Amino acid sequence: MRSQSMQVCVEIAFNAWCLKKMTKLQGHQLKLQYAQQTAWKMYCVALNNKSTPQQNLSCVWTEKTFQTEAFSSGREKNLHLPPAGVDTGALRKEFLSDMISGIESRFFEGPENKGKNPKYSLTDLDNENFRTVGEIIAVSLAQGGPSPAFFKEWCYNFLCSGEVDFSCLSKEDVADVESSLLISKVEDAADIQSLMMWADEIVSCGYTNQIKMDSKESMIRAIVLHSTTRLIPMLQQLRKGMELYGLVNLMAVNPEACHSLFVPGKILKPDADFIMMSCQPHFSEKGTSRERTERKIINFLQDFLQEIEASEKTSETFSNITDGNTGGAGGEKSESLAVQHVLQWMTGQSHVPILPDEKRHFKVTCKFDHECKERLGDHSICYPVVSACTCTVTFPVQHLDTYTEFKTIMSAAVRYGGGFHRV
Repeated sequence: MRSQSMQVCVEIAFNAWCLKKMTKLQGHQLKLQYAQQTAWKMYCVALNNKSTPQQNLSCVWTEKTFQTEAFSSGREKNLHLPPAGVDTGALRKEFLSDMISGIESRFFEGPENKGKNPKYSLTDLDNENFRTVGEIIAVSLAQGGPSPAFFKEWCYNFLCSGEVDFSCLSKEDVADVESSLLISKVEDAADIQSLMMWADEIVSCGYTNQIKMDSKESMIRAIVLHSTTRLIPMLQQLRKGMELYGLVNLMAVNPEACHSLFVPGKILKPDADFIMMSCQPHFSEKGTSRERTERKIINFLQDFLQEIEASEKTSETFSNITDGNTGGAGGEKSESLAVQHVLQWMTGQSHVPILPDEKRHFKVTCKFDHECKERLGDHSICYPVVSACTCTVTFPVQHLDTYTEFKTIMSAAVRYGGGFHRV
C-alpha cells in the first residue's frame, strides 16, 4: 500500500542528503540520537559504498516516493512543500540544485547547450526511475528552480502533448553516440562497398529497403526514427511523474510560457557580472586604510570570477570541437571550477533565480574580518566563512594580501568547502 504523503517522502530524501553533507563526527552525534531512522541507515550505506550523492538520493527518493498514494488517489493538489517564504534555507536550495544537476548527467545525454535526450535504459524504465525524475523536476519548479533547461525541442513537445510529430524529427535530434556515428558513416560512404560495411547496423535500425548509394537519405531517416522513437517509453514515464502539482496540464495549456524552463537558450547561466552585481560589500569608513583593503579584495573577487569564466569558455570551445569529431554526442567531462560553483558555495543555489521577485531581491552580503590573528593567535591561513542561508561571505583580510593568495584560498574553499559543517 502507498501510505505516505509526498511531502514526507521529500523530507526523507532531503534529510538523507543533509546527512551526506555532514562530517563523520556530526554523523556519529546524530547516530546517538536517531540510531533507528531510515535516513541514518542510508547515510551509512552511502559511506560504505562510496557511491555518488545522486545515486543515493535517487535510491532514497524512489524507495519512499513510490510508497505514496498521491498518484493513485488524485490528491496531488493537497500535497506541497513549504513555500519559499517559510523555508529560505540554503540546504533545500542546494538539495534541488544537486538533484537536477545529477539527473542531467545520469539520465540524459547529448551535447552541452544544444539540448539532450533521455538515455535509452530499459533498466531505469523497469525501475520507474524516469517517473522519479519527473517528480523531482516538478518539485524543483514548484520551489522556484533550478529549471531542467536541457531538453531537446522534440522531447519538450512530447511532454506537452504526449505525442511525437515524426515529420519534425531530424538528425539534430539524435543524441546517442552510436546512432550519431552511424549517421556520419552513412553520409561519408564513398561507394556501395563502404556502405555495405554498415549494413547490419542500418538494418537493425528498421531500414527494410535495398541498400544503395542513392538511398542514403532514407537510411539516415530510419536511423533518426530508431534513435528517437525508442525513447518514447522513457518520456511517457517521465511525463507521468511530472503530473505532480498539475505540471503537465500547465505545460499543455501554456507550452510557450513553459518553453524556456525546459529547452536551453532562454535561461541564463550565472556569470561573473551577475555575481558582482548581486554583491553588497559592507565597507569600513570611507577613506580609511581598511576600506582601501576591502575594495582591493572585492576587485580580487571580480578578477577571480572573470578568470574562471574565461576558462569556462575555453573549455566549452574545446568540448564543442571534440563533440563535432564524435558525431555531436556529448560525453562526460572532468569537473572543473565554474562560476556556478562559486554561486552555489555562496548561496546554496547554482542558478539565476527564476522568479522575477526573487531575482530582484537576490543579494550576496560581503563582510571583512580584520582581526582573525588577534582573535585566533598566530596562524598561517584562514578561509572565507560562508553563511549560505543568509547569503553572507566573510573574507579573512589578513590572509588576502595578493591576488595569488586570494585565488589559492578561494579555489580551495569553493572546491572543498561545500559542506554545512558550522552547525
